[in-house]
Amino acid sequence: MRRPTRASTQLPPYIESEGTGIQMQNVQIQQRRRPSLLRMIGMFLLAVFVIMFLLNYILPAIGVGGCVGEIKIDGEIMASSSYGAVSSDAIVSFITEAELRPDVKGIFIEINSPGGSAVASKEIYDALKSSRKPTIAYIRETGASGGYYVALGADKIVSNPLAVTGSIGVRTTSYDLSSLLSKLGINTTIVKSGEMKDIGDIYRPVTDEEKALIQGIINEINDDFKGTVIEARTGKPRFSASSIQEISDARIMTGKHAYELGLVDELASKQDAMASFGEAVGLGEDPSVCAFRQEQGFIESMLSSMGRGLGESLSKNINTGAVRVEYR
Repeated sequence: MRRPTRASTQLPPYIESEGTGIQMQNVQIQQRRRPSLLRMIGMFLLAVFVIMFLLNYILPAIGVGGCVGEIKIDGEIMASSSYGAVSSDAIVSFITEAELRPDVKGIFIEINSPGGSAVASKEIYDALKSSRKPTIAYIRETGASGGYYVALGADKIVSNPLAVTGSIGVRTTSYDLSSLLSKLGINTTIVKSGEMKDIGDIYRPVTDEEKALIQGIINEINDDFKGTVIEARTGKPRFSASSIQEISDARIMTGKHAYELGLVDELASKQDAMASFGEAVGLGEDPSVCAFRQEQGFIESMLSSMGRGLGESLSKNINTGAVRVEYR
């Protein structure tokens, strides 16, 4: 008699087929999920890009949002940056950047400067004057000489009543150390191609002829300064021929006195000046501010600025053979 055999552990063919179908369906579902997830990530990134584009370009361009571009001129105005000085290259680049950005509705220049290089001051003035956006210059503590020259490029000049401004004039300084060097037994021999090649050198005094030449240069640059003042302020309230007469000696004055002469348009604190400007450019009394600053690391700032500044300060205060003309 045949003994019954143990049931086979293998599944019927139709069950195996069914199981294989389920596995294939799972694989297909997983394959469909992968591209779906990638599409979701792509759509999310696209949405972020569109939102950023709208916030930064489209909406500001049609008047939604925006900010006041704030640029500070803090220190002596020079063509290149150095310790305690501000570079005209940097300020001009900030003005250009603010001009190109659609979210910047106006440019607010804060001035804390006694002046500086005639060329550097004019470079900033030209950039500010050529701006197509509303501009305002605010003299916070000091806006004298070249600092005031820069302010003339703005549509409007506002000053703190107690700020120091004016000093509308030009100067140069030279030193004669020949007597001291002679006492120290130091003799200097200079070989030059022209009689005035070493004009302003510390090794000898300036001759009367050289003084006349330098005075002519000073007068020419001073005429340009005063001409710029007259061009910018003519027609402004309180500005008249008597104003020109009073500033002809290049005196300094307070913001209040400058207002009385028509050299500035308004007297206000910085907060009030910013609030008024914000209203003027359509951003309200408390506008958002986009600050334009030159970023430097601590070590880079300390070493490069102090080292270069020391050398430039020495060369400025002890003239070694070049006439330096300044709005100061």
